[in-house]
Amino acid sequence: MSQIKFSLRQQVQFGQGLYLASSQNNWKIDESCRMTCIKSNRWELLFQVTVELLEYKYVIADYDNPSLNTQIWERGDNRNLYKSKSMGSQTIKDKWEKRMISLKLVALNKNSLAMIIGSFPALPTPIQMKLLDKKSVMYFTAKFYIDIAYSDQVIEFQYYLLIKDPTPIEFISTPITLGISERNQEICQPISFSRIALC
Repeated sequence: MSQIKFSLRQQVQFGQGLYLASSQNNWKIDESCRMTCIKSNRWELLFQVTVELLEYKYVIADYDNPSLNTQIWERGDNRNLYKSKSMGSQTIKDKWEKRMISLKLVALNKNSLAMIIGSFPALPTPIQMKLLDKKSVMYFTAKFYIDIAYSDQVIEFQYYLLIKDPTPIEFISTPITLGISERNQEICQPISFSRIALC
């Protein structure tokens, strides 16, 4: 059993509340799955996950009588959370009708820079990746959200890599395609880079 804190930022109208509907409770909306408004537009719920795969969605409903027909269910496919043995307690931060994309790239040294370049609405400008040094393993990481309106589209992006020392060298990866999936799984794939020739 894992205790998971679900956190969501969303504005609701007076008299409404936010609920976590899930496969674990047969998609029922009642007081047991009503989230608590912690502060302005931020809602949280501590939830005991007892299944290996939890499918869930957020629902806006009447605060006192959630079974009324005024429920607003989040659009898009169900969100999925796979429970692992090492999961323990953690916080899941979601955004209403948005899905998070999380990318990692191994870093060669501390004196380098990586960016994500794409041509889809979620990436109107390049995103600089953050360099992390964990237990003698260095990697770049970046997280961003995709609006559910684009969930049927395939994302295509490239990594730009600059190694600054001793002489600056630029690299660009081959195009990478990624479908928007809410299965919270890590996908590892080999990536090839080409050196950018300087004029």
